[in-house]
Amino acid sequence: MDTNVNQRGLHASSGPVHGLRPEDLAAVARLPLFGDLPPSALSEITVDASVVKYARNDVIFHQGDRPDALRVVLDGQVGLTGTVTDGGETMVEILKAGEMFIAAAVLTEKPFLMSAIALQPSRILALPGERFRRDVRERPDLAFVMLTSLSKHFRMLVREVKDLKLKSAAQRLALYLLGLTAKREGSTIVRLPHSKSVIAARVGIRPETLSRAFAHLKERGVVVDGNAVAIADVPALRAYCHEGEEII
Repeated sequence: MDTNVNQRGLHASSGPVHGLRPEDLAAVARLPLFGDLPPSALSEITVDASVVKYARNDVIFHQGDRPDALRVVLDGQVGLTGTVTDGGETMVEILKAGEMFIAAAVLTEKPFLMSAIALQPSRILALPGERFRRDVRERPDLAFVMLTSLSKHFRMLVREVKDLKLKSAAQRLALYLLGLTAKREGSTIVRLPHSKSVIAARVGIRPETLSRAFAHLKERGVVVDGNAVAIADVPALRAYCHEGEEII
C-alpha cells in the first residue's frame, strides 16, 4: 500500500495547501458522484483528502474497524465482505470506479459492518471522516449529493433482496453475466472478471451451486470456456431472468 499525497496547492499564492495533485483532483471531478458540485466546492471538500494505492488482495479496512474516512474508488475494484463467528465469509458487494463505500458508517461514526479488499490494483480517494461530516453539515450541495447517492444505493439493495427472494440461482447468475455487457441484441462473449468463488458469493450461492447454475444456463445458450462466457441470445437470456421488467 502506498499513500500518494502531494502538498502542492492548486493556487500557490493563496488559499490552503491542497492534499491532491492536480491530476488526481481532475480525476475526482470526472466522477459522476461529484458531477453536480461546482469546481470551487469540490476543491474545498477535498483539501485534506489523499489518494491511496492498493495492490490486489490488500485489505483496506476490517469489519469492526472504526471509520476514519469516506472512501471512493478512483480506479480498480473493491470487494466488500462479511464474516461470521464460525469463520464463514461472503462477498456482499463489488465496487467499481466512481463508487463510494460504507458512507453510512462514516456519517454515523459506527463500526464497519463489512471488510473491504482490493480485488484489483486500485486507487482510493480518502476524505477524512471528521472533515467530511463537518462539510456535510455545512454544505447543502454536498449533503444533497450524499443523500442522492445513499438513496440510490438503498434502492439497489432492495432490488438485490428481491432477487434473492424471487429469482433462482440460475436467474441471478444470468443477471450477473448480463451486467458484464452493454449489448442488448444478438450474441456476445463476456470475460469473468473474478474467480468463480467470488462470483458465487456475489450471486449469493455456494461454489458447488455455481457449477449447477452454469449447467442450467447452458440450456439457455450460455457456454463457459475458462473465464470466457458465450451468450448465444442476449434478449432471450434477459427475458429468462426478467431483466428490465422490474420497477427501478
